[in-house]
Amino acid sequence: MNTRIANIISIAGIVALGAYFAVIYPDLPDPMPTHWNAAGEADGWMSRPGGTASLIAVPVFMFVLFKLIPVMSPRGFRTESFTGVLNILMTTAVVFGCVIAVGAVRAALGSDFEMSTFIMGAVGLLFMVMGNFLGKVRKNFFIGIRTPWTLASDEVWAKTHRLGGWCFVIAGALIAIAAVTAPGIRGMGYIVIGMVLVPVVYSYLAYRRIEGFAPDPEIEEE
Repeated sequence: MNTRIANIISIAGIVALGAYFAVIYPDLPDPMPTHWNAAGEADGWMSRPGGTASLIAVPVFMFVLFKLIPVMSPRGFRTESFTGVLNILMTTAVVFGCVIAVGAVRAALGSDFEMSTFIMGAVGLLFMVMGNFLGKVRKNFFIGIRTPWTLASDEVWAKTHRLGGWCFVIAGALIAIAAVTAPGIRGMGYIVIGMVLVPVVYSYLAYRRIEGFAPDPEIEEE
């Protein structure tokens, strides 16, 4: 995805979210729920102005963050080699933030809306999209599975992210299925832990096999 299209989609999503909030704002409760526990029950509230501002701020923050990553990346860890993938991930993150904000508003309006099911479905789709592109992310300090062993070896980085991509896709599919069959954010947490641990452990094992842990050669003193 080229940068122009990614910018258009992301900005359009944020503007559409702002317009939706402007229309629905008078109907929102004050205070409004902005956080839900593992059972999908509201357990945190904010004032109506603060709540709407915080929900809109999430996709805006994601857009700005992804725009800063290429600027802040140091030499040797630049992102130009996977700009297209970075644009896809940015657009996905922004759209995800907008979707979650709309879901939060639906729940705040008091309709018969299962927030835990909605969040699990959205997160599942997010992980599946991210997993499809994770293997194309090159070594950098901001995006990907950044362990000491992946950052120390290009080969370990590539192998770990290929495996990590599959982990994300499988975890996303399991979460999406669980959203329908057995909704519960706590269960989603267990899947996410497994999704993270597998590639992290693999990166250590791959580094030990490929690079090894022999001591660095002694530097002769002048």
